[in-house]
Amino acid sequence: MLIIFDRCSTDEQKIVSLVEIPQYFHLEVYVEHRLNKFLELLLKYMHDIVMKHSDADVLRNCAFTFRYFINNELSIQTTAAVAFRQLIDELVSSFHSSVADGLEGENEQGEFKLLVDMKRLYAFYQAHDITDLADIERDVSSIITKANQQPINDDITATGVMLMQVILSWALYRTNPSEPSKAELKKLRKAVVQLVQQCDELIQFGVANVQKEAFITVCDMLIIFAPQLKQNPNYSSLIVVPDKSVQIRLRDYVMTTVFADEEPQQFHEDDDEEAKTEVLIEKRRVLASFGKLIAFDIIEMRLAAPIFAQYVKSYQEYGDIVKQMMSKARELNRTKCMRTQLLSLEQLFEELRDQNEGRIDRSSEEWTKIKDLAHRFALMAGVDNYKSRQAVVTFHREGIIYCLLRNGPPDGSPPSNIVFFDILAETTFKLMDIDKKGPKGLLAFLEEQLMKEGEIPEDEIEWGPLRTYRTALVGSMSDPYVYYSNTTASKRKIMESPMRIMDVKRPREDYTSDYMAGPSSSGNYVQ
Repeated sequence: MLIIFDRCSTDEQKIVSLVEIPQYFHLEVYVEHRLNKFLELLLKYMHDIVMKHSDADVLRNCAFTFRYFINNELSIQTTAAVAFRQLIDELVSSFHSSVADGLEGENEQGEFKLLVDMKRLYAFYQAHDITDLADIERDVSSIITKANQQPINDDITATGVMLMQVILSWALYRTNPSEPSKAELKKLRKAVVQLVQQCDELIQFGVANVQKEAFITVCDMLIIFAPQLKQNPNYSSLIVVPDKSVQIRLRDYVMTTVFADEEPQQFHEDDDEEAKTEVLIEKRRVLASFGKLIAFDIIEMRLAAPIFAQYVKSYQEYGDIVKQMMSKARELNRTKCMRTQLLSLEQLFEELRDQNEGRIDRSSEEWTKIKDLAHRFALMAGVDNYKSRQAVVTFHREGIIYCLLRNGPPDGSPPSNIVFFDILAETTFKLMDIDKKGPKGLLAFLEEQLMKEGEIPEDEIEWGPLRTYRTALVGSMSDPYVYYSNTTASKRKIMESPMRIMDVKRPREDYTSDYMAGPSSSGNYVQ
């Protein structure tokens, strides 16, 4: 094993796997056969590999291998801990000596040395709490502060942000949950707020790779220091809640980075597919980080509407993430989720209308995609219509109000959003009959809203979407409830057969038999 280390010590592709192999050793062998000499030699090789390499995978495997040798109750633990401490002392000393040179704008050698030292410390911070051995928090914070004030090496800035995140995460882990020091909590919160503010500035003004790491760091910090810390009253002072402007900037970053329609950067032909895959992985990573904020209810759900709107358009690349995001949002609050989905459809509708100078081509592919998205949203409400009943009704009520929205008094022409009724009609199959045509159902609510419009021509094409939606609610003449109105929309009748009157008197729980009988003719529940 040691001979292989010696031969492959400079080959990153081989060494990344070799340094991981010791994690599967049976350490008792070193004790039983008195092989301390070979253990010391192995640790020396690991030390040399860390000091020779800057590859993230090599360094991370070395860090976890050291942890494997240290976290045991055998006598070799002392030998491994001494070697580990010597290595960290050397890394910290090198870092402190290279900070000044590395931040000078024209010192490329100093920048490279500082970057490598930070990468090594970051790798070991991922596997160990080395705060007692590495007093670097102040220097790392000063690097991030300087990056917001003047241009420095982008890789140094990005690594500094990641390094600061793990330092603060370990700081929270080190606190005593039962009796934390108030001074420590105050210092920790101040550092967390400062890091979030610094990353917020980097998201706005940094270059691409710095923006990405700053964004992911903000998302992770908001999750770590989220309101769930209230479960321990001693930690309530550590909770960090982003203000509305920060939430909007996080959402906008996702939209411009993940869903932008810009052409991707040019790659060499040989590496084209691999490079595109790497770019897609990074974009999915960004989207997943934002999705966690939605799942943990850290930011306002309505801000995710533009992302929900991309579900069909970007289904192949990000459909699984967006669907999971909506699923978690529905678990939090079904009504809020459907309101957000309605807002998504409204935004797509207005965008399409603006692109076509105020007109909607109801036979266009873009319009069909919006209707398909509405249908998919309805399917996501779930197969149990009783659980989603209130959310679906709220979706339609607010949709009706939006369709009939006017900037001024009625003038005989249809409202500008009248075509949106076509989209609402795609989701009526999720409505229960009592919510469609009952005395307090959507037909009654629609008629109440139409009273404000005055006389509505029955044969004008412009009012066609309204008739489509009304028909979707009424169904066939054989339905238990049959609805009709005159052209002035001032009167309404609901014709009830004797059988239906008997049905209305049934207890509410008996309606479950209607649902369990299977899907009705107005739609299906298969996703």
